[in-house]
Amino acid sequence: MKKISREMKSRKRAFTLIEILVDLMIISFVATAIIAAFMAGYNALSLSKAKIAAVALANEKMEELRNMPYDDLATENGAIYPPGDLPDDEEIVRKNIRLNVHITLNYVDDPFDGDALGSIPGKPVDIYPYDYKKARIEVHKIGREPALADISTNISAKAAETPSDTGILYLCIIDAENQPVNDATVTIQNTEVSPPVDMELITDDTGCVMVPALPPDEHNHYHLVVTKDGYSTDMTYPRTAQNPNQLQPDVNISVQQVTRQTLAIDKVSTLTINTVDLSGAPIPNLNLHIEDSKEIYFNPTTYKYSEDHDCNAFGQLTLTDMEWGNYKISVNTDGFFTSSAHPVLPVYLDPDSDLTVTVYVTNSATAPRITSLLPSQGVLGDLTSIIATGYNFDNSAEMKLVNSGSGAEIIGTDVAVQAHQEIIADFNLATGSVGFWDLVITNPGGEFSRQYNAIEIVAE
Repeated sequence: MKKISREMKSRKRAFTLIEILVDLMIISFVATAIIAAFMAGYNALSLSKAKIAAVALANEKMEELRNMPYDDLATENGAIYPPGDLPDDEEIVRKNIRLNVHITLNYVDDPFDGDALGSIPGKPVDIYPYDYKKARIEVHKIGREPALADISTNISAKAAETPSDTGILYLCIIDAENQPVNDATVTIQNTEVSPPVDMELITDDTGCVMVPALPPDEHNHYHLVVTKDGYSTDMTYPRTAQNPNQLQPDVNISVQQVTRQTLAIDKVSTLTINTVDLSGAPIPNLNLHIEDSKEIYFNPTTYKYSEDHDCNAFGQLTLTDMEWGNYKISVNTDGFFTSSAHPVLPVYLDPDSDLTVTVYVTNSATAPRITSLLPSQGVLGDLTSIIATGYNFDNSAEMKLVNSGSGAEIIGTDVAVQAHQEIIADFNLATGSVGFWDLVITNPGGEFSRQYNAIEIVAE
């Protein structure tokens, strides 16, 4: 009996311990919920307090703008010329909260009396398109998005419109597909007028900005730059002593005229280059020259991108933030030469893409080298001529297509070589099959160049 009694007491103590643990868990859950609710309430109260302060500050600043002389309504670096004394951004502390006040002021060309472009049917060209100003005030908590307050209003001048001895800039931003780019940052600068022009604007949904009341300048001193996070950069170019021949020069502004300009940007990409020998083994530490096809100056020619880069110890080079377009790649290191590349050079880099290029390198100065070829596609059953350009093509060189998968061959006939830099041959694609084929050019001594995936044979 005593043994049974001791066991029952032990069980009672055990149950009590479990109950204590359960109670502690319940208490911790309840405490966590209470703390979370308290923090949520505190954060909501803080946000509400910040919003009240932001709205009051925005209204206060807007009232100040309404009471200012109309001609003084301009920020230091905004869209209205001449610039004013209003800061574009101002940090103010209210109720122990650090707030940023951002002021935007723009001219508005009201369609009622026509527009500066003459694009409204039945309306005249508005040579004075400064109908009124639109004021917008955004208040942010420092380091936080979105805006706690965002208000806007239109402010009109008390005097009537009068003729002007200024001009208008109409600038549009497009992407690689000729589509408008909104929310791009446009910078307009001219240090040759007084006061100097130094403006920063944001493109609208049409990808455009219109800036009236600019002082005339007939000597190409208006420099335009467009940027956007994650995008390439485009600009107009100044005349320089080294090269006065710009393809996209800085612009003029003429009295009571609209100067139109278009710039192009798009999302940046990544270009990775692997340098290998003819057997595919990496070649480390080569110096490469990469050049695009976009000319910015002529006579002499200057390209927008023309840079030298070193590959790493694994024979690889990765270039980020690259603009879309065609790129040529060549080897700068003494004793090494570009035999071919896959894809075929020049390679096209799409916007917002990652492209890997394999450059096949030879150390023979006399080996054939392929820099380009046409066509990239042929129809099964056709007789197709393939022409390759490059260097060191012997007059007795042979051309053949090799299937990338099976290794089957199509031998070129009627081979012709011009100046050792161009070679052409006919290929009977009836003896081939659908798929990708490599092009191999071989000189009599056995030296060769192989262009991988040179041509795709497709069905009729």
